[in-house]
Amino acid sequence: MTLFVRRAGALILVLEACYLLLMELALAVFVVDTSEIDHTDAGGYGGLGGVLFLAAEGVTVLLLLWGAAALGLASFADKGPSWARAAGFGLVAVTQVLGVWAATSNALAQDAGPDVLVNVVMVLFALTAGVACVLGLRGAVRKAPLAA
Repeated sequence: MTLFVRRAGALILVLEACYLLLMELALAVFVVDTSEIDHTDAGGYGGLGGVLFLAAEGVTVLLLLWGAAALGLASFADKGPSWARAAGFGLVAVTQVLGVWAATSNALAQDAGPDVLVNVVMVLFALTAGVACVLGLRGAVRKAPLAA
């Protein structure tokens, strides 16, 4: 059972990273800056705040991909010191908790409809990935290798 959860968690983490990259690409390509027409401040990712946001998003994508590799690939699972693996799995688990919180609060704020269904699926995926990360964290703390 734990092997299935770890593999499912790895797949979900890859899907989450792809989702973040796809949304960033869609925002960059398809959202038109109308600030000049609206006589408002320019939107987008200008300034220090925008750079910090993009940096945080890039770190999150790398962290999700690392978690996916550590959970899904037996040859990658035991690389590095156990404290670094434990910290990495802990950070990925925190991102999943934040994802559950955001999707749940979004679902509770809306009327019944397809958006609520999407949020329920997001919660289930984040819970699965979170459980997989907790299993990886437990293995890293015990200094036991994650056998495939």
